Amino acid sequence: TLYLVELNTKYEENYASKFLDLEIKEKHKFIQQDNILKVYYEYRLSAKDPVLEKAALHLKAKYVVKYDIMDDIIIPKEFMDIFSELTISLLLWTYFRELVNNIIYRMGMPPFVLPMKRI
Repeated sequence: TLYLVELNTKYEENYASKFLDLEIKEKHKFIQQDNILKVYYEYRLSAKDPVLEKAALHLKAKYVVKYDIMDDIIIPKEFMDIFSELTISLLLWTYFRELVNNIIYRMGMPPFVLPMKRI
């Protein structure tokens, strides 16, 4: 199961320009309880003109990917770190790309599509 649990955006119109540098940060954590494994994956995007003091756009999206697992299996942190960084990040990137494109359009900014993700 995959779902969005948090979304925060802020558009500072006074700091918008045609020359915005994007910065995207990602982080993850996981929680295993009994036979449920939840991976929390967060993207933070900011778009800033290098000559201006503040970013024009901030966007934070947090997703949950929930797995049912077999009894008596404990997933080690080392495995989950690699799995989250490689598999989960690629899985969620398409959802995040669509979200960014949609939100930017609704904020009245020019259309923008994030590139495909490469590991």
